Amino acid sequence: MNEFKLSSLFFQYRWMIFLSAITAAIFSCLGLTMPLLMKFVIDRVIPHKDYGFFFLLTVIMIAVYTLRIIMRIVCGYLGTFTVTRGLLDVRQRIFKHLQSLSLRFYEEYRTGKLISNVISDVALLQGLIGLCIAWITEFFTMGLITFAVFFLNWKLGLIAMCALPLHFINFYFSNKRLRKTSRELQEKMSEISANLAETINGIKVVKSFSKERSECRHFFSNMRPTLDLALKLNLQNNFCYGVFDCLTLTTYLTIIGCGISMAGTAEFTVGDFVAFYSYIGLQVGPINALAAQMNTLSQGLAGAQRIMKLLEVIPEIKDSPNAKTAKPFQGEIVFDHVSFKYADAPVLKDFSLTIKPGQKIALVGHSGCGKSTIGNLVLRFYDVCSGAILIDGKDIRSFTQDSYRSQIGVVLQEPFLFSGTIRDNLAYGKPDATMEEIEEAARVANVAEFVEKLENGYDTVIGENGATLSGGQKQRLAIARAVLKNPGILLLDEATSALDTVSEKLVQQALDSLMKNRTTIIIAHRLSTIRKADLIVVLKDGVIAQKGTHEELMEQEGTYRDLYETQRKAATEDGEGEISKDAHIFYQQHPRALELERTAKKRWLR
Repeated sequence: MNEFKLSSLFFQYRWMIFLSAITAAIFSCLGLTMPLLMKFVIDRVIPHKDYGFFFLLTVIMIAVYTLRIIMRIVCGYLGTFTVTRGLLDVRQRIFKHLQSLSLRFYEEYRTGKLISNVISDVALLQGLIGLCIAWITEFFTMGLITFAVFFLNWKLGLIAMCALPLHFINFYFSNKRLRKTSRELQEKMSEISANLAETINGIKVVKSFSKERSECRHFFSNMRPTLDLALKLNLQNNFCYGVFDCLTLTTYLTIIGCGISMAGTAEFTVGDFVAFYSYIGLQVGPINALAAQMNTLSQGLAGAQRIMKLLEVIPEIKDSPNAKTAKPFQGEIVFDHVSFKYADAPVLKDFSLTIKPGQKIALVGHSGCGKSTIGNLVLRFYDVCSGAILIDGKDIRSFTQDSYRSQIGVVLQEPFLFSGTIRDNLAYGKPDATMEEIEEAARVANVAEFVEKLENGYDTVIGENGATLSGGQKQRLAIARAVLKNPGILLLDEATSALDTVSEKLVQQALDSLMKNRTTIIIAHRLSTIRKADLIVVLKDGVIAQKGTHEELMEQEGTYRDLYETQRKAATEDGEGEISKDAHIFYQQHPRALELERTAKKRWLR
């Protein structure tokens, strides 16, 4: 990234920044009248006791500083508005960009780093935008002061100006060092943020393995380099400031030494000398501000580099220029010689399958065979490497992503709920849903029975990712969310994996009703849930190994029968095994359910 790209990021605010800088410049320039007042007082008021002229100067100064107060208010308002609105738009732009990126990006980029980009790096831009305004003001002020000192005495003016190039050379080389250190510090802080987010998300694992002390040591060891980098940054900044002080002192002493021999003449009065020296002091002010802001500048530029690097990531999945809005699907899905791979690892190889409208298809196989990948491709979380996926005869890449995915209902293997109310989560896919529709979806998915027992009902806040709910309750809420969406195509990715057998039976009936006359793709490990599927497709190493109904596949030797027999044997050996937490909650609500649980397990023996 370079400064040109950074300026383009805020190009839309150029006039606001310019107007803020102009008002700030007027505010600063009004403050330059004081040395002139001192010149007139020394050269005219004191020698001649001209109090009338002093009264006139007093009135003028009151008017000038009244205007200065007004400019301060206007400048502060415009500056705050520009900076705050700029940061708001940058965060919106980053968030919108993140939404456009594919799942592959999120698999490779750590969550903590993204949070650091959106929050910390953008916050650093606040100082950078303020610097843009301040620097315009400071350079304008320095220009006026330069004109004033040359007007008072051009010889002393030349001597004073000799130090300016040295100041800027100091700033240039100091900034290069500071930017490098700032970038290293922010990269380290983003790594710490990522580790912190990871540890918090996995706090149950940390506690279950008694790794609290180990994680604390790891956290402190990661923090230690930030102390060294912060100290290095401070030393570099102070070195820049030290060089500035040396140059400033040299300038002052030179001006005083040369001014002694010139002051007191008609061409250069004592008042002129006092005014000249005051203006040199005022000129040092902007230079001093530039030196003090070097750290802010380096941190802001480092943050901007990280933001631009993120914004330059090209979305892998994009709408084609001629993409059309998807109309309600009839539900025919055709996989036409589809191949796909993650990096260099092939997952699907020349996969072809036709799913008729309203047909219920189950995908089974060992872990890693490509079942979930097919679901991701149907949702167009990834694009196929070769071949095509057709819906009702049209390539899914010909539709806009929003309109296409709105036609598909999904229940994922790991249900995710937002930290709002139950009502908000159920209506996530259909924000305009009425309360009657929400309650009906909850009833169909067997959610109403536990929601109605809660003190606040559907207005109960469930915490981050449904922390207050059991696994089965979260899964049923996810199913109810899909029910409310009322899609033409359903994708159930291990949809009942978090349910005990009894809860699964209760939800399965609701799912059967939901799947009626809808094209449904079921991804499942528990083969007991797919026995009624119209077609079962068995995958092995990315290709179709077997396909047929449950009865047909059980008559064949192969992967399906092996998996089925293995699961039946495992269920039989469980026998009177321990009851899961979710089942225990359910049994408390239904005292006779335990008997049904055991009866269901025995069905595997048939």
